[in-house]
Amino acid sequence: MTLRYPRMTALIIAGCIGTMMAALILFPAVCAAVPPSSSTEESGAPENGSGFEAGSENVADLLAEPVSDDERLESLIARAGIPLLGLSVEQIHAIHVRDDAALRDRAGELSSLVENLSTAAADLEISPENEPVRSQFIAALDEFAAAGTLLCGGIPVNRSVTGDALNRLAIGTERLSDALQDCSRSPEDNPAAGPMSLDEEPVPAFPDALQPGERFCYDDARRENSASLIAGPITWSHAFQTSGTKPVQYAAEPGKVYLMVAVKATHLGHRGDGTNTRFQTPPESAFTLHYAAETYRPLASPGPTNQGGSYSRVALDRGETVTGYLFFEVPEDLDPARAYLQAKIGKDSPVWRLGGTP
Repeated sequence: MTLRYPRMTALIIAGCIGTMMAALILFPAVCAAVPPSSSTEESGAPENGSGFEAGSENVADLLAEPVSDDERLESLIARAGIPLLGLSVEQIHAIHVRDDAALRDRAGELSSLVENLSTAAADLEISPENEPVRSQFIAALDEFAAAGTLLCGGIPVNRSVTGDALNRLAIGTERLSDALQDCSRSPEDNPAAGPMSLDEEPVPAFPDALQPGERFCYDDARRENSASLIAGPITWSHAFQTSGTKPVQYAAEPGKVYLMVAVKATHLGHRGDGTNTRFQTPPESAFTLHYAAETYRPLASPGPTNQGGSYSRVALDRGETVTGYLFFEVPEDLDPARAYLQAKIGKDSPVWRLGGTP
């Protein structure tokens, strides 16, 4: 039997291996403390290929040794990476052999593990310079959680669910790798971590960010097709509704507002000898809004609305364009000049400033 998504699967497994190796190299002492998997014969318990229980007591073990919450966060990320990626690989294997029972079990374990890790990370009182690291880690956990939910709730798994879940695992692996790299940097490596006098302007979170409406160009994985992505302008609304015969009302919570970021993706052209001329645009889950050390994820695409169309992932042919809004629920006092939209596109992570002047 051949796997339906061989290229994506190979990329995810390669990413998992690379991330595991990064954890072992960057944090050898921390990873050495990860409990090994016990065999069924020795323990008498059901076999768990991840070697990591999803219960809260294991998350507490991850936080036991370090003395500061900054160190606890670093330890949590380093030690959690291996069981997260181990469960991901086991899910891919279950898909390959069409073992629905194993797939359901591993998806449930992944969802439970992610829930406990998210709670543990959110409870830490870390220093401001480490907030981006925590945000990156939680963004990775969100992707793993989404994959677990898709695979657990979509059994028997169809082609669409499998593709979406594998894409979530790929993005989660990338963001986990980024979090590991970020928390391994010393304060001297972080230009924003130095002391700042009261007379100095705050250091921009993304000093090289693109301006609203600026184009980012990139190629697909095989370098057969080129595309561009543009973010901006933005608009605001406290409420909106979907179009159609049965409109759905959306109302922001008190003190919050919907920030709508226009996104435009264009297929610029095909080159090379390949026959694939279609280009997949990034999914909504590839976008993250950064503001004041917090991250925000877009709503699931609501479809056409009275404020305009919503952005969602599509396949474009040569010369085609898709435009639409990403909907974020954010604080009413959000300053667009200090807000940034980041997109994860393979190994690229373009960032746009959402307002203000360069």
